[in-house]
Amino acid sequence: MDNSNNLHIDADFEGGSAGDIQCDKDGVVEIGPKQEQIPTWFFEALDVHFGGAGVPLEYACHVRVANDAQEPQEVHLRFRFTTTGGVGYMAPPYWILRHGRWWPIAATDTDFVEGSHVDLTLRLETGELVHVANKPYVHGDDVLDEMETLANHGPFTIRELGRSAGDRPIVALESTGFRYDDTILIGATMQPAEPAARPVLAIAHWLTDGSALSQRLLERFRFAFVPMPNPDGTADGRSCTNGVAEVPMFSFGRLLAGEQAPAETRALWEYSADLRPLSYLEFHTHYQDVRTHKLNPMAAQWYAGNDDRQELLARVDAALLAINSDWRVTPIERATPMCDASKFANLADRFGTLSYCYQIYTITEEATCAHAVHVARTLATALAGPEWEAEAPPPNVTRG
Repeated sequence: MDNSNNLHIDADFEGGSAGDIQCDKDGVVEIGPKQEQIPTWFFEALDVHFGGAGVPLEYACHVRVANDAQEPQEVHLRFRFTTTGGVGYMAPPYWILRHGRWWPIAATDTDFVEGSHVDLTLRLETGELVHVANKPYVHGDDVLDEMETLANHGPFTIRELGRSAGDRPIVALESTGFRYDDTILIGATMQPAEPAARPVLAIAHWLTDGSALSQRLLERFRFAFVPMPNPDGTADGRSCTNGVAEVPMFSFGRLLAGEQAPAETRALWEYSADLRPLSYLEFHTHYQDVRTHKLNPMAAQWYAGNDDRQELLARVDAALLAINSDWRVTPIERATPMCDASKFANLADRFGTLSYCYQIYTITEEATCAHAVHVARTLATALAGPEWEAEAPPPNVTRG
């Protein structure tokens, strides 16, 4: 959209997410949500189990704003919210990509009307181009570049798991150099509106810090990272679907039942089946502080008859719960609606994997990454066990 003030606003770029864009009589640029279709089977399942709710839709927004005027100008944007369940995920802050990084827009420039819209005020310099979004989204190419850097300078290798319908690579980063008996698989959610690539890769960065703990953990476990499991959905500005209106995150049960399933689902399941991970940790990130962190662990009933695995589950659960003083925790049980649609239950049921869904609620990218590292460190140390911790050798100290 171009207006008479030489202002250009669009979402025609990789990662852009917007519906109709128009300027009202008061000069406010109104931006609608990008509509998202879901498969009929999924809609019917939500209607049966959650009364039509359960999974949010259309809660991504991301536009590009360019000031082509010969002078600075103030810009007023209004993001209108979806009428679906995604409306509950639109709390501030909103974000502006400026000078090469995302910054939260100040509260004084944000007028949030719950359930309806948010008004944002921007001040753009002459010729300035910025991006504005509800989350600090990351471009798929940047994720791949970061993985390449880690592989070039750390104990990692890159493995292509498959290709999306849009022919984008679905890739994993794996630690190498030791003989591994156990694997920890760490992934971002397949819901692009909860972008977790950066915190997932932050854990890989932490493992290269040269500390005694990270080195010992690299020797004890294979770490496998999947930071962008739904690259088409990310590129297309979707919230929970891929580029062809499928729901990869909730199609694992269909895949295992021999039904048609998304390419992303197949790639992730085949990789998981090859690894048979001891533990799977999935991050959902919100860049908000309106709720406490949330954990979905597996109920002990998934490991019935395996006393060792139940003991390990209890130890890891206790370690993770000690991270935060306030929590929202809901175990995934066999009776949990639609649990068989997800990775979590199927990994637990078929391989005895300790699966965890962890939702981070903190604002900045730095805090989100730091929290993810804390969670992964706690998980891995608890999996290794107290005897392993006690076997840590004394430091080798030389004069320098």
